[in-house]
Amino acid sequence: MLSSASDSRCFLYTCPSCGETFRLNYSTLYHQMEDLIMIYLVSESEVAETYDLFYGEHAMADFRTEKYLNRIVTSANQLVEKIQIFDAGKDDRIMELVKLLVADSILKNDPDKEFDELCFAVDNDGTNILVIINKGEITGAVDIDNMYEFASSHSDDFKDLRDDEDIVINQEWILNKLSENENE
Repeated sequence: MLSSASDSRCFLYTCPSCGETFRLNYSTLYHQMEDLIMIYLVSESEVAETYDLFYGEHAMADFRTEKYLNRIVTSANQLVEKIQIFDAGKDDRIMELVKLLVADSILKNDPDKEFDELCFAVDNDGTNILVIINKGEITGAVDIDNMYEFASSHSDDFKDLRDDEDIVINQEWILNKLSENENE
Protein backbone atom coordinates (compact mmCIF):
# COMPACT_ATOMS: atom_id res chain seq x y z
CA MET A 1 0.00 0.00 0.00
CA LEU A 2 2.65 2.55 1.00
CA SER A 3 6.00 2.98 -0.66
CA SER A 4 8.24 2.99 2.40
CA ALA A 5 10.43 0.10 3.51
CA SER A 6 8.25 -0.27 6.58
CA ASP A 7 5.04 -1.51 5.03
CA SER A 8 2.61 -4.28 5.77
CA ARG A 9 4.27 -6.86 3.47
CA CYS A 10 5.89 -8.40 6.55
CA PHE A 11 2.42 -9.74 7.43
CA LEU A 12 2.05 -11.63 4.14
CA TYR A 13 2.92 -15.29 3.75
CA THR A 14 3.24 -17.19 0.48
CA CYS A 15 2.73 -20.93 0.68
CA PRO A 16 5.76 -22.65 -0.87
CA SER A 17 3.56 -25.53 -2.12
CA CYS A 18 0.66 -23.78 -3.84
CA GLY A 19 1.96 -20.21 -4.17
CA GLU A 20 -1.11 -18.65 -2.53
CA THR A 21 -0.38 -15.50 -0.52
CA PHE A 22 -2.40 -14.57 2.53
CA ARG A 23 -2.18 -12.21 5.48
CA LEU A 24 -1.00 -13.51 8.83
CA ASN A 25 -2.80 -11.94 11.76
CA TYR A 26 -0.64 -11.99 14.85
CA SER A 27 0.13 -9.61 17.67
CA THR A 28 3.28 -7.60 17.07
CA LEU A 29 5.16 -5.15 19.26
CA TYR A 30 7.04 -2.50 17.32
CA HIS A 31 9.71 -0.93 19.54
CA GLN A 32 11.70 2.06 18.31
CA MET A 33 14.14 2.31 21.20
CA GLU A 34 16.01 5.43 20.13
CA ASP A 35 12.78 7.44 20.10
CA LEU A 36 11.08 5.64 23.05
CA ILE A 37 8.12 4.54 20.91
CA MET A 38 6.13 1.32 21.31
CA ILE A 39 3.26 0.43 19.01
CA TYR A 40 1.41 -2.78 19.71
CA LEU A 41 -0.60 -4.43 16.94
CA VAL A 42 -3.34 -6.62 18.42
CA SER A 43 -6.77 -7.89 17.47
CA GLU A 44 -9.78 -5.77 18.37
CA SER A 45 -10.64 -8.23 21.18
CA GLU A 46 -7.19 -7.77 22.80
CA VAL A 47 -7.18 -3.96 23.08
CA ALA A 48 -8.34 -3.72 26.74
CA GLU A 49 -5.95 -6.44 27.86
CA THR A 50 -3.09 -4.77 26.01
CA TYR A 51 -3.90 -1.42 27.61
CA ASP A 52 -3.44 -3.11 30.98
CA LEU A 53 0.04 -4.26 29.89
CA PHE A 54 0.99 -0.61 29.54
CA TYR A 55 -0.94 1.04 32.37
CA GLY A 56 -2.54 -1.64 34.52
CA GLU A 57 -1.64 -2.67 38.04
CA HIS A 58 0.91 -5.20 36.77
CA ALA A 59 2.29 -3.18 33.85
CA MET A 60 5.48 -4.28 32.08
CA ALA A 61 7.21 -1.11 33.26
CA ASP A 62 6.28 2.36 34.40
CA PHE A 63 6.27 3.96 30.96
CA ARG A 64 4.88 7.19 32.41
CA THR A 65 8.20 7.93 34.08
CA GLU A 66 10.22 6.83 31.06
CA LYS A 67 8.10 9.06 28.78
CA TYR A 68 7.47 6.32 26.24
CA LEU A 69 5.06 7.06 23.45
CA ASN A 70 2.67 4.09 23.47
CA ARG A 71 0.03 3.18 20.93
CA ILE A 72 -2.26 0.23 20.32
CA VAL A 73 -3.44 -0.44 16.76
CA THR A 74 -5.64 -3.16 15.29
CA SER A 75 -4.41 -3.47 11.68
CA ALA A 76 -1.12 -3.73 9.82
CA ASN A 77 -2.01 -0.56 7.88
CA GLN A 78 -2.48 1.33 11.16
CA LEU A 79 0.89 0.07 12.41
CA VAL A 80 2.68 1.26 9.28
CA GLU A 81 0.81 4.57 9.40
CA LYS A 82 1.76 5.24 13.06
CA ILE A 83 5.42 4.51 12.30
CA GLN A 84 5.34 6.91 9.36
CA ILE A 85 3.55 9.62 11.34
CA PHE A 86 6.10 9.52 14.16
CA ASP A 87 9.06 9.24 11.74
CA ALA A 88 7.76 12.42 10.07
CA GLY A 89 7.72 14.18 13.46
CA LYS A 90 3.94 14.52 13.50
CA ASP A 91 1.34 14.03 16.23
CA ASP A 92 -1.06 11.18 15.44
CA ARG A 93 -3.83 12.84 17.45
CA ILE A 94 -3.69 15.90 15.20
CA MET A 95 -3.45 13.60 12.17
CA GLU A 96 -6.82 12.08 13.13
CA LEU A 97 -8.28 15.58 13.19
CA VAL A 98 -6.76 16.28 9.77
CA LYS A 99 -8.33 13.07 8.44
CA LEU A 100 -11.76 14.30 9.59
CA LEU A 101 -11.19 17.66 7.89
CA VAL A 102 -10.04 16.03 4.66
CA ALA A 103 -12.92 13.52 4.66
CA ASP A 104 -15.37 16.38 5.16
CA SER A 105 -13.75 18.37 2.35
CA ILE A 106 -13.78 15.39 -0.04
CA LEU A 107 -17.45 14.70 0.64
CA LYS A 108 -18.41 18.37 0.23
CA ASN A 109 -16.49 18.77 -3.05
CA ASP A 110 -17.36 15.36 -4.52
CA PRO A 111 -20.36 13.77 -2.74
CA ASP A 112 -20.16 10.68 -4.97
CA LYS A 113 -16.50 9.98 -4.13
CA GLU A 114 -16.24 6.63 -2.37
CA PHE A 115 -13.42 5.79 0.02
CA ASP A 116 -12.90 3.42 2.92
CA GLU A 117 -10.02 5.14 4.66
CA LEU A 118 -7.48 7.90 4.58
CA CYS A 119 -3.93 6.93 5.46
CA PHE A 120 -0.92 9.16 6.18
CA ALA A 121 2.15 8.75 3.99
CA VAL A 122 5.10 10.77 2.74
CA ASP A 123 5.40 10.92 -1.04
CA ASN A 124 8.65 10.65 -2.99
CA ASP A 125 9.41 14.39 -2.80
CA GLY A 126 8.86 14.51 0.99
CA THR A 127 5.36 15.98 0.98
CA ASN A 128 3.04 14.79 3.74
CA ILE A 129 -0.10 13.36 2.19
CA LEU A 130 -3.22 11.42 3.02
CA VAL A 131 -3.70 8.53 0.64
CA ILE A 132 -7.33 7.92 -0.32
CA ILE A 133 -8.11 4.20 -0.26
CA ASN A 134 -11.24 2.55 -1.62
CA LYS A 135 -11.68 -1.24 -1.55
CA GLY A 136 -7.98 -1.73 -0.88
CA GLU A 137 -6.89 0.41 -3.86
CA ILE A 138 -5.30 3.84 -3.74
CA THR A 139 -7.62 6.20 -5.60
CA GLY A 140 -5.95 9.53 -4.87
CA ALA A 141 -3.91 11.60 -2.46
CA VAL A 142 -4.22 14.96 -0.73
CA ASP A 143 -1.34 17.24 0.31
CA ILE A 144 -1.94 17.96 3.99
CA ASP A 145 0.99 20.11 5.13
CA ASN A 146 -1.06 23.33 5.39
CA MET A 147 -4.05 21.57 6.93
CA TYR A 148 -1.82 19.86 9.50
CA GLU A 149 -0.32 23.21 10.52
CA PHE A 150 -3.81 24.73 10.79
CA ALA A 151 -5.12 21.82 12.92
CA SER A 152 -1.99 21.87 15.06
CA SER A 153 -2.37 25.59 15.80
CA HIS A 154 -5.98 24.98 16.94
CA SER A 155 -5.30 21.96 19.19
CA ASP A 156 -4.20 23.65 22.40
CA ASP A 157 -6.21 21.34 24.64
CA PHE A 158 -4.16 18.21 23.81
CA LYS A 159 -1.72 17.15 26.51
CA ASP A 160 1.93 16.71 25.68
CA LEU A 161 2.17 13.72 23.35
CA ARG A 162 4.15 11.65 25.86
CA ASP A 163 1.97 12.58 28.85
CA ASP A 164 -1.30 11.49 27.28
CA GLU A 165 -2.52 8.11 28.57
CA ASP A 166 -4.86 7.69 25.60
CA ILE A 167 -3.04 5.09 23.56
CA VAL A 168 -5.70 3.98 21.09
CA ILE A 169 -5.72 6.96 18.74
CA ASN A 170 -8.04 6.48 15.78
CA GLN A 171 -11.17 7.92 14.19
CA GLU A 172 -13.35 6.85 17.12
CA TRP A 173 -10.93 8.56 19.53
CA ILE A 174 -11.02 11.92 17.72
CA LEU A 175 -14.82 11.83 17.42
CA ASN A 176 -15.09 11.18 21.18
CA LYS A 177 -12.58 13.96 21.91
CA LEU A 178 -14.53 16.46 19.81
CA SER A 179 -17.78 15.37 21.46
CA GLU A 180 -16.24 15.87 24.93
CA ASN A 181 -15.12 19.37 23.96
CA GLU A 182 -18.62 20.25 22.73
CA ASN A 183 -20.15 19.11 26.03
CA GLU A 184 -17.82 21.22 28.17
